Amino acid sequence: MTVKEQVLLLLEKQRETALSGEELAQQLSVTRASIWKAVKSLQKDGYAIEAVNNKGYTLKKAPDILSAAYIEQSLKRAGIDIKVKAEREVSSTNTVLKQYVSKGQMEDMILLAEEQTGGRGRRGRSFFSPEGTGLYMSILLHPLLTPGEAAMLTTMAAAAEAAALDRISGEDVKIKWVNDVWIRNKKISGILTEGSVSMEDGHLEYVIVGIGINVYEPTGGFPEEIKDVAGAVFTNDICRENLRNRIAAEVLTQFFKYYQKLPDKEYLEEYRKRSIAIGRQVQIIAPGKEEGQGSEDTLGRDHALVLGVDDECHLLVQYDDGTTDSLSNGEISIKIK
Repeated sequence: MTVKEQVLLLLEKQRETALSGEELAQQLSVTRASIWKAVKSLQKDGYAIEAVNNKGYTLKKAPDILSAAYIEQSLKRAGIDIKVKAEREVSSTNTVLKQYVSKGQMEDMILLAEEQTGGRGRRGRSFFSPEGTGLYMSILLHPLLTPGEAAMLTTMAAAAEAAALDRISGEDVKIKWVNDVWIRNKKISGILTEGSVSMEDGHLEYVIVGIGINVYEPTGGFPEEIKDVAGAVFTNDICRENLRNRIAAEVLTQFFKYYQKLPDKEYLEEYRKRSIAIGRQVQIIAPGKEEGQGSEDTLGRDHALVLGVDDECHLLVQYDDGTTDSLSNGEISIKIK
């Protein structure tokens, strides 16, 4: 952790108490000149740090910019020890983590970015990722799971995100099977889970869980092609101080609580509770088909009533003829009727 990051954490921790340059230097075992340089850099970033003669530095207000140190410390307080890194701009956080792995990154870690120039969703779709309005992060994991079991991490991430956003925003957060998180009948988030499997023994080498959240509505609104379905967590002018950092910390803390007890599948209760599909009629859309088109394999079964979600996160459905089926997310997509 840099001197700048450490100074910020100390000032955050003691918001109401001025800390002198000498105190900070002693605590961090650096020179007072290093402290002064760190404070100036933080002020340039937008942190409102007041400097008073004979008293010291006080953090009055923090901007809404991503801080790896803030998030990492929040996770440590929750008993989660993992490296966190934040970048201003990347192609996509999933892609960059893959590059890290190819260069020898063997430990679990989290990568966040202020902006993605090539954000990706499921089935090759793009994910709109403008600077400063969203939260774009990916988690690199090395779980002892089969490739099939690793797919459940998507379900876990959706449940963790929904629960965390509910606590922070107070909104009724729902999940559209399997990985879309909704607020006020709009999609505010998507999750993309990718991994690598050894060709020799079928062993899962690593998994990357990518999470993209529209925290605020972008200036000028969403692009034409998604404006009817895309939404944001917050639509009003609210206090944004450290808000995205708090959301990231809350989502990640909840995710790792589930992850640490993965065999128990505690996340499934949360997932089912927030499902927007259970009890509803849905249109079933096979891969490569557009809405309104069926599939030769479905024998005309393009619509069904959703009965529930099983322990493998398969969608349990009943067709009009009374027959039931269990569908995996790799087989179909759904449109809520």
